[in-house]
Amino acid sequence: MRKIIFLCIALFLLGAILLHAQESVEQYLLSLKEPSKEDYIALLYEGSHENQVWAIAKLAEMAKEGDEEVFEALIFGLQQGTIFVKRQYNKVVNDFWDVRAASAYALGEMRDPKALPYLYDALRYDPDNHVRSEVAIAIGKIGEPEAIPFLARMIETSSAAGPDDALVLACVQALGEIGHHDGFVPLLEVIRGDFRRSIRYAARDSLKKIKW
Repeated sequence: MRKIIFLCIALFLLGAILLHAQESVEQYLLSLKEPSKEDYIALLYEGSHENQVWAIAKLAEMAKEGDEEVFEALIFGLQQGTIFVKRQYNKVVNDFWDVRAASAYALGEMRDPKALPYLYDALRYDPDNHVRSEVAIAIGKIGEPEAIPFLARMIETSSAAGPDDALVLACVQALGEIGHHDGFVPLLEVIRGDFRRSIRYAARDSLKKIKW
């Protein structure tokens, strides 16, 4: 009987402790404020690989053209794994392709022409085709006719045999988004070239967006 009483008391105390702990956690969560732009920027500069990608996604949601702090942070992200390479025993231990791709996407959402020189460099030199595809899409969103020669050159130097399909498609679609008549000849060359049918069809769709 005495054991049962002790057990009941112990269960009562345990329940009270758990209830208090739950209330404390809830109070803590309620006291938290939505992280600010500055918090996400700091996370991009100092956070782990995964947190950098998450921070960029949040910055893309709140970024506005002319926001210099966000712009500089995204340029930093675009260069991760290229300029800012991390090595261990003389080997690259993280190439950050997803950080660079997310940064390119966010820069496209900002639509700030100041990003173009950095995007041109990434389009030409980034070792990852997925990143370069995102860069081409971002260039198309910014929509400046000056970008057409860079996109055209990338199409010219890409393989028509298959490995560069996603990159060529992104460049073709970017030319359509820009919509300038200087994009006519590069798109026509894609249609007449040896690229896959889906890419040639995309070039035809982009031609329809050209403004004369």
